[in-house]
Amino acid sequence: MNYRYFKLNIRTISYGRKKDVGFLLELSDCTSEQKYYTFMEEYNVSIEQEIAVKTGELLKQQQQTKEFFLQTVIALSEAVDAKDRYTSGHSRRVAEYSRKIAARMGKNKDELDDIYYTGLLHDIGKIRIPVDIINKPGKLTDDEYNIIKIHPVTGYHILRSISENNSLAIAAKYHHERYDGKGYPNGLSGTNIPEIARILCVADSYDAMTSTRSYRNALPQEVVRKEIEKGRGTQFDPYIADIMLKMMDEDTNYLMRQTNSLNHHILVVDDDSMNHKIISHIMQEEPEYKLFFTNSGQNALERMKVHFYDLILLDVKMADMDGLETLRRIREFSDVPVVLMTGDKTLDTSSDFAKLGCDDYITKPFLPLLLKEVIHNMTKKSNT
Repeated sequence: MNYRYFKLNIRTISYGRKKDVGFLLELSDCTSEQKYYTFMEEYNVSIEQEIAVKTGELLKQQQQTKEFFLQTVIALSEAVDAKDRYTSGHSRRVAEYSRKIAARMGKNKDELDDIYYTGLLHDIGKIRIPVDIINKPGKLTDDEYNIIKIHPVTGYHILRSISENNSLAIAAKYHHERYDGKGYPNGLSGTNIPEIARILCVADSYDAMTSTRSYRNALPQEVVRKEIEKGRGTQFDPYIADIMLKMMDEDTNYLMRQTNSLNHHILVVDDDSMNHKIISHIMQEEPEYKLFFTNSGQNALERMKVHFYDLILLDVKMADMDGLETLRRIREFSDVPVVLMTGDKTLDTSSDFAKLGCDDYITKPFLPLLLKEVIHNMTKKSNT
């Protein structure tokens, strides 16, 4: 139905000096004008709705980009931590401690996020350090220590080109500077050291003392506290050190430390005793792993109901119950990481195994380094 719109205008009629003697009614057709206003109103509403949709999509994209960035940062930090098999999770813990310290300093959310990212990547320069130096059980030689001291500069040059915010690179470069000027690489002192690096210095040192190293176990909390107190004003910014000491005083159960076990129990399920001997030989110089063996899927199920294992190495082809059926039954009561062992190298094997709840698989004959790498990564995941 086509409507028409009219505008009625009423005004009084005066006669000379006399009072108003009547009214004049003016009626005008304003259909076109009203249609224009209606069109503009509807158009504005549609534009606002479209803007709201686009804004929502943009916010979603920004969140996805942020999540992807965080995932990438975590992956890089784990790549560094993987070089030191004793300090699993070091970068994450340093990131968490740094964020907690910064929160008590009154930093806002964006600043806390930046500080967390810098904590994750502060040791990225260790990618260049040889594994045998990082994991050396004894005291480092002067030459080896000088190689270690390169990693802040390496980290700086890696990070300075991947972020618009240079805090990542700055934190990596200066987190080993000391408040008294005796640190490295540039010997900065006091507040000349960037604040983010002063925060990381305390968090990094704290985690080093509260983690198991290749040459010692984690230190008792009271020993760590004395070292933080001793370093106030020399190694550490005294204000930031006081914040860490306060956090330690509140941590009555000593939860701020490396808690993942370095004594991993692995159950090997294979009905071929020769494979037991091969795996034992490969892992004989890895004291943090304790191996248990069985030649039966049924026996493995019974053992798992009374003992905890960090990882199951499960052969696919066995006489009494094959590995796939054993895995199916394991998943009825446990989410322990399971790595299948198989001689089948067909391309569809991976997807078939994954559907059954397999975390990874390795093919026979075993490559020693590959077996060790899979075991290390799977047991690391089971303790995080």
